[in-house]
Amino acid sequence: MTDMGRRSLLERLVGRPLPWVAWAYAGLAVVWVVLAVVEPSGLHTFMAIVWPILAAIQISSAWYVRRQDRNRAGGADTGHGAS
Repeated sequence: MTDMGRRSLLERLVGRPLPWVAWAYAGLAVVWVVLAVVEPSGLHTFMAIVWPILAAIQISSAWYVRRQDRNRAGGADTGHGAS
């Protein structure tokens, strides 16, 4: 099967999520939450809400792709994968 056929819809649309990018989003989310607590404003509050959501999406997509890779590798080792 071609590489494109094995890729999930998420990977086809946005590419392969990288773990370091996901953790960078999490770091930025923490910075915005701290800013919202230290100096509350409309922008800081909005960003403190949005960035944790984006970070959660990034981390979950990286986790999902990693899990799929493990499942593919496990299926290839046992010979139960589709040919």
